[in-house]
Order: sequence, then C-alpha cells, then structure tokens
Amino acid sequence: MNLSAQEYLAKLLAKENLSVQHGNYSTASFDVVNRVLRLPLWKDKGKDVYDLLVGHEVGHALYTPADGWHDVATDETKNKNFKSFLNVVEDARIEKKVIRKYPGLKSSFRKAYAELSDRDFFGIQHRNINHMSFIDRLNIYTKSQYSENIRFSVEEMQMIGEVQMLETWEDVLRVTEKIYGYCKNEQAELSAGD
Repeated sequence: MNLSAQEYLAKLLAKENLSVQHGNYSTASFDVVNRVLRLPLWKDKGKDVYDLLVGHEVGHALYTPADGWHDVATDETKNKNFKSFLNVVEDARIEKKVIRKYPGLKSSFRKAYAELSDRDFFGIQHRNINHMSFIDRLNIYTKSQYSENIRFSVEEMQMIGEVQMLETWEDVLRVTEKIYGYCKNEQAELSAGD
C-alpha cells in the first residue's frame, strides 16, 4: 500500500491540508478538533479497505462538527453508552454523505465491509446477529451499506428509515436520543425476562 498516495487522497477528498498519521492503531480515526486523520498500518488489507478507512474518516472531516462532537464528548450528563450510540448514528450519516459526494467510494465501502466481515473484524462471526441489541444490529446493518440480512421489528425499521434520512448534526442528536431511549427500554425488557 502506498502510504503517500493514501495521505494525498485523504487531503484531496477532505479539501483541506489535514494531518495524516500512519501508525500501530487498531482502526482508523479522525480528531475533529485537531484535524488529524490516523490510519492503521495493516499489512494484510487491500486497497478497498484503505479506501473505506480514508473515505469514512474524510466523512468525519467534512461533516462532523467539531463543536457539536466536543459538546457531547464533554457533556457529563451523557454517559459513555450514549456517546457510543451517537458514534453509530453519526457514522451512518457521514458515510451516506461522503458516498453521495464521491460515488466511486460506494463499491469500495461494500467490498471492504465484506472483507472485514469475512475476517470477523467486528467480532460477531460466532454470534447470532438477530439476538444482538438493536444498536449492534443497526451498526452492522449500516456498515454493510444496508445489505446484511438482519431481522428488525416494525418500530426498529422506522428508526432505520430515520437514520437513512439523516442530513444534519441536529438530526443525528435527535435520532440518537430516540434510539438510545428505545435501547434502554429493550435492555430493561431483556433483564426482566431473565
């Protein structure tokens, strides 16, 4: 993999001179405040996976507001679980928007997620995905570009429709609150059934 090419690609797609760091990271990430894109040095992953990583993180560079993300990250009334939910919902929005902006990424995203799934990157290969919580099923469903065969209730499908329609950060906050409330109730029902 040509690391310089990936760095230039990230800067071109983001339309800014953001800092790109390659290192021993478990996955890619983007620091929305300091404008640093971190890419892992994976030797056994192909071009599609790196295009996915760059495209996804560039999506954060283009669409995740630093102030909005920082406000939630430092909001002590929001727990870590809420922030994880927010990340799942925001990932769905930024991936949709970056693919809309750069349609050529759609094929790379699909191929890369299929490769990562085949290698059990998400750690679900030996689990029944339909028995997982809604937020976990939603995460896999959106990451697969809505191609995984996963069961959802009617209410969950309505929330998935809302996720698919996300455009603004305010939309993300609103839909995350709704999904978080639903999942808290889901957990309470599962606990009551034990």
